[in-house]
Amino acid sequence: MTTKGNIGDTIGGITAPLIGIISSVLLYLALTRQTESNRDQKIKSESDLIFLLLNQLDNELNSFYYKFSQGKEEKKYTGLEGLNDFCRHYRYDNNIEQFRNKENFSFKDWYESGQIALIIDTFSLIEKRIEISNLSSELKTLFYTKLNSFYDCKLKTPLTSLSEAFDIYEFQKDNYTGRIQSIVIRFANNSS
Repeated sequence: MTTKGNIGDTIGGITAPLIGIISSVLLYLALTRQTESNRDQKIKSESDLIFLLLNQLDNELNSFYYKFSQGKEEKKYTGLEGLNDFCRHYRYDNNIEQFRNKENFSFKDWYESGQIALIIDTFSLIEKRIEISNLSSELKTLFYTKLNSFYDCKLKTPLTSLSEAFDIYEFQKDNYTGRIQSIVIRFANNSS
């Protein structure tokens, strides 16, 4: 260690492995944090997608409208009020029997039925998305609870009314009525 070169080599020889070990530890910590961040980002993205679909469902319900004439007066109901009014009229007020002999006239021929089908399809899509997501079971349970509350508060009464009407007016049954009745039956079985 009498020359300058040997002193540098000695110091380098002693510190290089130490610096290598510290670098490896820091690299491991950085990769671990990046992996955690990626996992958190996936959960956030999945949650955001489900919230976006829930907002879409709410928008579809809010844009529902039911318009009819009562004498010379035209009435229009929108949103949940429109859905409830249409389903109530379909079940109780309309004389559906007048369509019994009309060839190939089923529920899907009503304009409002298409709007209801869109709402049901979005609802089913959200259920499927929650089911296949990589979310924890706790988060899935929270999203299912939110979706069940949406059904109970906004869809249960009108869809149940329609389902009862389809049992009375069997000639109106088609693939739309089947989808509505299946969701009503599924939720009735889940709540009991």
